[in-house]
Amino acid sequence: MYQRIVIPLDGSELAEQVLPHVRDLLHNRTATVCLISIAPIAATVSAPAAPIRLYPLVVSRADLEAQSQERDRIEDELRNYLRGVALNLAHGNVTAEVEVRFGEPAEEIIAYAEDAHADLIAMCTHGRTGLARWAYGSVAEKVMRHAHCPILLVRAMHE
Repeated sequence: MYQRIVIPLDGSELAEQVLPHVRDLLHNRTATVCLISIAPIAATVSAPAAPIRLYPLVVSRADLEAQSQERDRIEDELRNYLRGVALNLAHGNVTAEVEVRFGEPAEEIIAYAEDAHADLIAMCTHGRTGLARWAYGSVAEKVMRHAHCPILLVRAMHE
């Protein structure tokens, strides 16, 4: 039934709670699991205390190199994490692919699911409510509303 399953993981134990459910789905099946992790792009916003004067942005070569090195470090760290998860999921007729992207998590998950021709997106909700949900938004809710394939949502159990 499901031959390409996208599994977004952020490195947390909460997100990994979807994995036993995916293993059950994969039992005696031929499938590919597509593991993805998204690193958000940092942005700083602050209110100015004085009127703003716009000047051309000057960024040194050293700054650009440091940013590039940090991005590479984050990508390597996430890719290694996903490869470790892939080793535990891949068996018999199940293969695994890994992808690391930078950007807004829900948008990247949806785009990757389309790129990968996913039959299913399997993910955990982090169970935020109230102000935390308002402040951070719900990635799972955004994916559920905009994805073009079925979604398996597993409610994460907080200890």
